[in-house]
This record gives sequence, C-alpha cells and structure tokens, in this order.
Amino acid sequence: MKALASLGLWLTLSVMASAQVAPLHHWVGFADKAGCGVDLAAPNAGTLLLSPRALERRQRQGIPLDSLDLPVSPARIAAVLAVGATEDIQPIHMLHRSKWFNGIVITLDTAVVDSAGMAALLQEIALLEGVVEVRRAQWYQDDDPAPVLPQLRSAHAPLYQSGPVPYGASWPQVRQLQVDLIHGLGHRGGGMMVGVLDSGFDRVDSNPAFARARGEDRIVIGGNFPNGGGISPWIYDEHYHGAMVLSTMVGFLDTPGGQHYMGTAPDATYVLFRTEDVGWEHLVEEYHWVAAAERADSMGCDILNTSLGYSLFDAGSENHDLSDLDGDTFPITQASDIAATRGMLVFNSAGNSGNSPWQKVTAPADGDSVIAVGAVDSFGTHATFSSYGPTADGRIKPDLCATGRSAVYIHPDGSIRDGNGTSFSSPILCGAATSLWSAHPEKPAWAIRQALILSGHQSQAPDTLCGFGIPNLWQAHLSLGGRFNREAEDLLIYPNPITAADDGLRVVFEEGNLLAAAGSALTWMVSDGRGRMIAVGAIEREKEPLTTLTVPVDMLEAGTYTLTLYGVPEEDASASPTPTSWARFIVESR
Repeated sequence: MKALASLGLWLTLSVMASAQVAPLHHWVGFADKAGCGVDLAAPNAGTLLLSPRALERRQRQGIPLDSLDLPVSPARIAAVLAVGATEDIQPIHMLHRSKWFNGIVITLDTAVVDSAGMAALLQEIALLEGVVEVRRAQWYQDDDPAPVLPQLRSAHAPLYQSGPVPYGASWPQVRQLQVDLIHGLGHRGGGMMVGVLDSGFDRVDSNPAFARARGEDRIVIGGNFPNGGGISPWIYDEHYHGAMVLSTMVGFLDTPGGQHYMGTAPDATYVLFRTEDVGWEHLVEEYHWVAAAERADSMGCDILNTSLGYSLFDAGSENHDLSDLDGDTFPITQASDIAATRGMLVFNSAGNSGNSPWQKVTAPADGDSVIAVGAVDSFGTHATFSSYGPTADGRIKPDLCATGRSAVYIHPDGSIRDGNGTSFSSPILCGAATSLWSAHPEKPAWAIRQALILSGHQSQAPDTLCGFGIPNLWQAHLSLGGRFNREAEDLLIYPNPITAADDGLRVVFEEGNLLAAAGSALTWMVSDGRGRMIAVGAIEREKEPLTTLTVPVDMLEAGTYTLTLYGVPEEDASASPTPTSWARFIVESR
C-alpha cells in the first residue's frame, strides 16, 4: 500500500480507492519571454498583469514588478501545441502555464498517439526555437490503490464544553497561541485574503460551519487545477481534506444551547484552490500547485496555506531525495519561495513523516521563505509523527509549531471532531497570523514572519523538533508596535465597549504585574462612575503567566464602569486584600 504523502492528516488508513489511469504529462521550459505582449516599462504594465488588490499589496510592501510577472510567450505556446497537429488530430494539450518558471505543462493524448509517436513529438518539441527543457512530470497507471482516510467521531466530548463559549471546542488550540487576545482587540482577519491550496473542499458550499463566511461572500473559488484550473464548483464535491483544514481558520458555529466553534481568522476572505488529486501521487501535482499559487498572487492573496507535502511518489523514478531537501531543488519549493518574494506569507505543514523512514520535512516545507509548521499537543509537547529537520543544507525546520495532536476541526457533515496531523497545525497558525496581520496591515510580510519567529517559546534555542517553538501572538503584536486597548498598564479588557450580543467581559492580566502574593485567590469588583459597587466575584489564580477570566455583565445598564482586581499583598500574605490592577470599560445600550 502506498503512503498518502501528499496529505498532512495522520489517521489510520482503511477504505480503498480504485486504481486510475491518466495521460502522460511533460514540462516544457522556455529560454525567454520574447513576444509576451507586455512591456514592464509601460505605465499600464501592472494593470495588465495583476489585479488591483495584488498591485496594492506590492505597492504597500515596496515590491516592484519584474520579469517573473510577465506572461509566457503566446507564440512559444502555440508552437508547442502545433507539433503533430492535423486538421483532425490534436495530440498535445496544455494543462498549465507558469509565468514564474516560464514554461507549460502539456499532456500527450495516449488515445491518438503511441509510445514511438510520443517520443518523436517530444524530440520535435525539444528542437523548437526557445525551448530549453523538456522533462517528464508524469502520471502512471497505479495498480496499488490509494488509501482514503477514515473519519472518526471524537472521543473527547468533554473538550467541547471547555473554554470560553465563542470558541467552544477550538479554545485550547486558540489559547495556546494567545490569538484570542488579538481577537479581543477586534482583529479577526478582516480585510485579509487567504489562499488555501488543498485536495478538495467537500460540502463547504452547504456546511453550516461556513454559513457566516458564505453569507458575507468571503469564500471564493480559485480554481480546480488537476482539471486545468477552471473556476468550478466541483471542488465542493471533491475530497474532504481541504474542508477540514479550512474549518480551523474560518469555521464558525454559534448554536444557541448547542455547539460553539470559532477558527483563528473567522473574518478573513478565503480563496479555494484544488491542487491535489488524492487518487495519485505524482510530480505533476507540484505543477498544479505552482499554477494555483500564481493565480493566488494575481488575485491578491496575502497569505497561502498548504497542508500538503511531497517526498515519495507512486512512480519511484519521481521520488525526491533527502539530499535535495535544500530549499532550491523541488518545483513546489521554488514556487513557494517565489510566492514569498511577491509579498505573501506562505505556510505549509511540516509533514507527518516523523515515524517513517523519510522522517524529515517534505517539500515545500524545506523552502527558506516557507513557514513550515510542526505539530504539538495542547500541552506543547512535540507530536512524534510531526516531521523533523534540519534541511539538507542545515537550516532549522520546522520553523514554528501549533496544535496538531487532537486538534479540533469541523467535519463536512457539520460535526465537531478531532484528529492528528500537521494538516491542522499549519492552518491553525496560518489563521492566527492572518488575524495578527489584520491588526498591522501596514506591515510587510517579512515583518509579520519575523515577529512570529521571535515570539516562539524557544526562539533563543531552536531545535529540529519544534523549530523556534510555539509563537505567542500577543508578544508578536506588541513587537509590531501594538498596544492594549486600555488605560491601565497591566490589564486588557475586551470587548470594550461591550454589548448585549457579547456573553461576558474578558479580562486578561499578566501574573507578574499583579501586586499580589503568587497563587493567592483574586477578587474582582465592578463599580459605576460614582464608585458604587455593582458586582463582585472571586477567581482562583492559574499557573500560567498570562491569565484570562470572564466577568458577567448582563446585570449592568449602559454606562462607564471600572473593574478592579484585589489580592493579598505580595509582601504580607496575612493582610487583607488590596487593589492590584484596574481598567475602565463601557457598556453600550442594551
């Protein structure tokens, strides 16, 4: 049985798919872009090459247009497609064109030409003016059927009742990154566009978890690239993997008296690209990804997430080699790094090869500009299935980690489940970074990346298991110049103002900033503008350096209030509680 190396999800394999047959595919590379039809020096060059949103992203980050933005020469393409063509027969068809690599992927129709004829056609193509490379990016008949991943309902029901209500089941993986604090400031990915490159998005058009995003036109079809890149709703009938990945970012359930779930960037816009065909594992799938990434760039995507990885293929002759895991060799890795030069953040699952003979990260996670995301559990312990570094040239990989063991997602049937895999850790972190960037839209991609890396819990001593560690999005926010939306120096209160639609006031404090004995219980008190006590309660101190508590405010009328924390003085544990911190908040008309 072959390993489904292209999918980051790690679960027991069971149901089998039938073997398939496809045409032969080859890559044809060109020497230049002569006659491409666009002059970079022309004042309107940008409008001919990119969408207004993509141009704005480039201009905001100071990234000029270059030759990689120019299209492939139509004359070069036409010359290739004309080889062997007659009035009745067209043996060569174009599947993809790549402006970044300056070439095309072609299919040779086995129904109209035999193997000898194919060899002759390829030789003729190689001799065409401007052609510098012809090589196989092949699909073969696969007599060993591809495994399909089973869907198991979670056995961790108690998890779904833990944490603040809006997040519900997703609370542990959200809180681990401290991205709820960014959300509390009102930044949940709004204005950002995320490209999701995956295997299919089963029932995203009907799953209630995506109803909020669909209703606001924030889910867009980018293309079905195994089928040529058409903007087809068929991607909603394809594989489930991409739908589960997407749910960790934009998934939202708010059923009164029922389940709650909120992803790490619920307000962002998502463009869906199908690049993986789960019935195969062949090199041409990397070229599907390249074509999709180029379209994502042209459409103006700010961030890309890919929970796929490539190492070994159905045809052994296509296998990657560990010695080539250098960030510069594999087509998909090269394209990922180019995407980063266009001003996008590129996230990729590190891979689930930690317990396999391959063991290392998979392409394109080896890219030096790719943020390769490994998997940990909710306690921050490395998941053994998560792929290891370093790269062949000695660079740290993975770059960062997030929850990938017992990660919670929404299944295409609408149920909340959990599963294992860097397929989940990557989008969970990608969504968190999207929310962070939405709080600092003026910052370039490299600055967001740097802030994430430096906020990693082991940034001072990175290793080959978790890289720079689990990022703290709140620290990243502060390093980018962000501030608390508050008056006191040691309390964050959100949402502020608070309305009837909110279920409670979140209060965040750093244990080290409290003038109270460590481990002692705290008392909170809400008082009105005249200093009259309105409500009071107690909370046990947590053992974490940053603590969040929720204060009910449904009893309050509209107005301005003060929240004060009281604790036992640090220097005298026997003394009466005294004020330690305070902050003002506003209750809007209810």
